[in-house]
Amino acid sequence: MKNNILIIAGVTVVAIGVIVAVILASVLNSGENLPDSSDDPGSVVVSDTSETSEPPVDSADSSDSVYVPPSDNSDISDPSDSSESYPNEALGIVATANSLIGVPFLENGSDPDGFDNSGFIYYVLRENGYITCPRGTEAQSVMGTRLDYDSIKEGDLVFFTDEGGEEVSFGGIYAGDGKMIACLMPGTLVKEVDITTEYYRTNFYGGVSLT
Repeated sequence: MKNNILIIAGVTVVAIGVIVAVILASVLNSGENLPDSSDDPGSVVVSDTSETSEPPVDSADSSDSVYVPPSDNSDISDPSDSSESYPNEALGIVATANSLIGVPFLENGSDPDGFDNSGFIYYVLRENGYITCPRGTEAQSVMGTRLDYDSIKEGDLVFFTDEGGEEVSFGGIYAGDGKMIACLMPGTLVKEVDITTEYYRTNFYGGVSLT
């Protein structure tokens, strides 16, 4: 009888030990499966704002890229079109006339040593390719298209009469902005003259366009 009691007690102890071991093993396994705080969807990650992030560099904005203006063939002048080449001719005429400012009047002169009135026009035009330019203001005043006062443009010729006269007396090269470059009379130099005054308006004979 005593032996049976001991056996039952031993079995009970073993059973209790097994149950305790199972419980401990379960607890330990559940601890290993707990989620890491870094993986917790409820946690908030705070970014470090001590460094300013640079915007992404677009390849189109790269400093290595070179801007090439688009080609537009419509802006290419046709050299055979005289209306396109005229402005360049006009600028050349005015530039030559400007370069001679200060040259003295010389009777019958037609070179940079000295000019008379028509000799100045003659020299400037021939230097710019108008090799058929005549000598003498009267002939020069009819060598192109006649213009009225309000139609003259930079590079055109302008002519004037004596006070009360009807024939051309002297002329010059219109430089724009109401100014003429001319060599007018003995004792003077090639100079720029304001032709917007009443005298020049009243005695305007006509302008000549060379196109």
